[in-house]
Amino acid sequence: MDIAILTVSFPLDVETSSEIQALLRANEEIEGTNYEQVLNIPVMTDPLTKGFAVLAYAEDEVVGVISAIDMIGIHSYEWSGLVHPEYRRQGLGQALTKELQHNLELRGYESELALNIKDSKVGAAFLQQAGYEWNFSEATLKANVKAVEENSAVDVYPLTDEAQELKHILMNAFGDTEDEVQTLLDYNASNPSRHVFVAKQQEKVVGTVTLVEDGETLWVTALATDSERQGKGIGSALLAFSQAEGFRRNCKSVRLDVEIDNNQALSIYEKAGFQPVMQVDYYVKNPIAN
Repeated sequence: MDIAILTVSFPLDVETSSEIQALLRANEEIEGTNYEQVLNIPVMTDPLTKGFAVLAYAEDEVVGVISAIDMIGIHSYEWSGLVHPEYRRQGLGQALTKELQHNLELRGYESELALNIKDSKVGAAFLQQAGYEWNFSEATLKANVKAVEENSAVDVYPLTDEAQELKHILMNAFGDTEDEVQTLLDYNASNPSRHVFVAKQQEKVVGTVTLVEDGETLWVTALATDSERQGKGIGSALLAFSQAEGFRRNCKSVRLDVEIDNNQALSIYEKAGFQPVMQVDYYVKNPIAN
């Protein structure tokens, strides 16, 4: 059977997105693993999403896909792929990744991370054979939304003119440069599904969180507190606010990602009612493999 491979840039049209989702459903029925999160299915049709998909067609059916996303437009790509179980061991994965690398080079990429669900041994084996090695892992945690009583000692407001204070908090928390933080803030401001909030105590900015609407899920990202006020309950207050905001926005759950070796953060999240639902492993290309 002839296989056609082509590349399409984001945002995808509804028909192509539906074809990819049909592949995901077929794979889930066979293997019981859902790839929606690592393939970034919800944002593929978003006009603000930067990236592309490499598709393999057998006749009119998508039998393989790689999705590569440059979330905030800094030439740093995260990608993951899936081949229909009935089409594996035919060199299709290698053909898809070859086209992936060609497109990354065309787009002037500066870095790449390959994502694989921990439970997918097939995916891990493929990445290792392709010259990738494990770098770190993140757990996805989930909590219910609820109309919790917010912390009266911490006031949380939408971002207005506190960007400069926010920059310092984010730079200290994540080790990013000022330019990287500014790029993130600009991206958040341009995307109507992303909402930046600041936490204040006595009119001083002491923390921040960005909430991202994704259908019936509200994602917690870029949660950070002033380094001088850590352990003062600010992070817990922002989590409580996030759950209450999810309730106000009629979401069904609140989710976040955290590195599995960040024990301090994991402890805070678990106390707030967040429970693990998935682990994603991140791989980088071994320079020797090049």
